[in-house]
Amino acid sequence: MPKDLVVTLNDLEYEILKKMRVVEGEDGEKLRNLFRLYVSTIPELKSSEYALKRVEKKDKIDEHLKNVWAEYELTDSPTEHWSEDKINKLISDLSQINAMVKIGDKQFIPSNKFRSLFKMLLHDITTESMDIDEYSAACIATIQLLMEFGVETLSNETIRDGTIFINEGWMFVYSTAIKNARDFMKSKKLFPEAEVPVPTAH
Repeated sequence: MPKDLVVTLNDLEYEILKKMRVVEGEDGEKLRNLFRLYVSTIPELKSSEYALKRVEKKDKIDEHLKNVWAEYELTDSPTEHWSEDKINKLISDLSQINAMVKIGDKQFIPSNKFRSLFKMLLHDITTESMDIDEYSAACIATIQLLMEFGVETLSNETIRDGTIFINEGWMFVYSTAIKNARDFMKSKKLFPEAEVPVPTAH
């Protein structure tokens, strides 16, 4: 829910704010944009920057997620039905935006930057909502990163197929690890271990 914040600036502070050329907008809008600029320049706030974008682009991300799961309605393993040409084209597209890198002859993996950001986003998304399943969280993370890396230039089909390809090949293993950890913690709560009496010295 949006929050209203009243900020009182003295005359000099207000004049400085108005003169900022790197920040667009007027008055409150400029102050908000300044805040967004600040968030984007602080490494410790990288997670918050992606969280802000996730809220702003929720409808588009949800649309991509729906398209991904629609493919799984047809088959449990979509990539098994893809032609070699389709996979090669997809790898080429993902390499051009640095989402994937070549490590050998016809061998590609997600780039280090993509993997590290993915793990951060997956943690954030699964923490934000305990109701979302771990595999949907992975898809949301990959969708958001493909939108970011592609600077909104990738087609809906490429984002859909790229999300499936990257997750099936590499990223769903992280979802499985989180799911197993959650299941373990649930079982611990359902079946707490009996307290073992501590022997006392006589």
